[in-house]
Amino acid sequence: MKSPDIDALIVGAGPVGLSTALQLGRAGVRTLLVERHAGLAHHPKAVGVHARTMELFRQWGIAENARAVGLPLERTLAVAWLTRLTGIELGTLHFAEDAEKMAEFAGQSPEAPLFAPQDRIEPILLDAARHAPSVEIRMSTTVSAIEQDEGGATVVLEPASGSPVTVRARYVIAADGARSRTRERHEFGEVADQPYGESVNVYFRADLDEITAGRPYLLWWIVNPDVQGAFWPVDTEGRWIFNFEGDPDRPDDHFGKDLCTRLIREAAGAPDLDIELLNVLRWRHEQAVARRWRRGRILLVGDAAHRFPPHGGFGMNSGIQDSANLAWKIAAVVRGEAGEELLDTYEAERKPVAEYNSRQVMLNTERMQDTGWLTSDPSVLSDIELPSGEQARRRFAEAIPAQREQIHSQGQQFGRIYTSRAVVPDGTTAVESGVERYHPTSHPGARLPHVWLTGGAGRLSTVDLTGHGFVLLSRGPGTGWATAAKQVSARLNVPIEAYELGEGGDLCPDDPRDLEVLEIPPAGAVLVRPDSHVGYRALGEPDDPVGELAAAMRTILHRS
Repeated sequence: MKSPDIDALIVGAGPVGLSTALQLGRAGVRTLLVERHAGLAHHPKAVGVHARTMELFRQWGIAENARAVGLPLERTLAVAWLTRLTGIELGTLHFAEDAEKMAEFAGQSPEAPLFAPQDRIEPILLDAARHAPSVEIRMSTTVSAIEQDEGGATVVLEPASGSPVTVRARYVIAADGARSRTRERHEFGEVADQPYGESVNVYFRADLDEITAGRPYLLWWIVNPDVQGAFWPVDTEGRWIFNFEGDPDRPDDHFGKDLCTRLIREAAGAPDLDIELLNVLRWRHEQAVARRWRRGRILLVGDAAHRFPPHGGFGMNSGIQDSANLAWKIAAVVRGEAGEELLDTYEAERKPVAEYNSRQVMLNTERMQDTGWLTSDPSVLSDIELPSGEQARRRFAEAIPAQREQIHSQGQQFGRIYTSRAVVPDGTTAVESGVERYHPTSHPGARLPHVWLTGGAGRLSTVDLTGHGFVLLSRGPGTGWATAAKQVSARLNVPIEAYELGEGGDLCPDDPRDLEVLEIPPAGAVLVRPDSHVGYRALGEPDDPVGELAAAMRTILHRS
């Protein structure tokens, strides 16, 4: 068996594949990313970046670049239901009442959510990945075969021009999307609902400023007898998406310029609107979660592992967060810091999150019918724009508050607590978060809560301390935890940064009560993994902190 040429081969240069390459590159892992297309996506696709994903961008040094291509906050304060853009407004749901409060929407994070199109985010990820010396990216290259053995995987690559190339990789990461060829060829299996229709995204350019002026809506749900769909702005330069229900039995040419132009004009209520069609993308309404996320040396991430309807925005965001869970584990194994079994905890931790998201997103989708969109009985819309439709309009308006969990999902975004053999239990019971309500906790398996800290480097978030390696946080000076971290780091040859928090320590919270938010007991400590999730928590100082911390690290890293 030939030794691996590379440590990780990533299939697919979407946002998830690029995020994985960027993280592995930051860790010095020899990485090859291949993409069958000649370039990145030219359709905006996803537009919502959750605050948790923005935290990852912050840790990777690209958050400000991402914000530079996003919509202004004042354009994204609410979503609305209307009969047409020029028609009757049925009701709204607000992220916040104004831009200042919108910036506080992610009050449990140093980052607010962002609304930026995928075709603007991907080049930022690509540029950052290319700056990592250990990462190589090949476009117009297809994976035609993968064969595994004990020493690695033999992968046949077929460039668009030239002869096939065979490479040896230690691991293959399939980020090749909802129709993943890797998942299908290697029989990962999946639990899926029957597709319940399809959507058509029409990407177009038009001047809608006069029609939409003064209304700060990110999404405009349209409900009338002629068309049901949704508008959302891609940027401030006149680019928009209009989404409507398609028909999977129709050929692509059915959804041509004439039909799309007519539907957009009807939905806008502007029969003479000048429209430049840029692209049409069809996709299925479906949900599925792969039965297995790892088969030997092949692992699935993103849409290859799960796919959901878009209501809540958990597709791309879940995939990028998958990559944050997986990348540090692959890096630790490749560097010899962790045992191979650590990779099994990826599925154990992320699959339950995908299943939870799937259930919630399907619930969000079902609730949409009550607002007149995706309704199973179009006849209820027949008089919605007439005086006689007052009762129907009132019924739809009364259903809008129940859609709140689509846009207020802090608990769903921040509150998932991992349970696996890469988490050391501390004997306590976690307080679970809901969909909306996030309960900050440093319970083992939880994302470390955000609080603002001040020290020699100025003001920073706990999020800024994590994301690149292991971090040990203890409360106040005088405990043995900082010394224990130094000794365990040397003993295991794994970097551990240690910070003492509080009066007289390395960093002080802006509000002393925030030490209670972090749930660090006076003599205890919290060990945070490279993905910002707590791996171990000591509720007090043990007799042997060095031995205790070393045992926890060995458990997390699956080292004997």
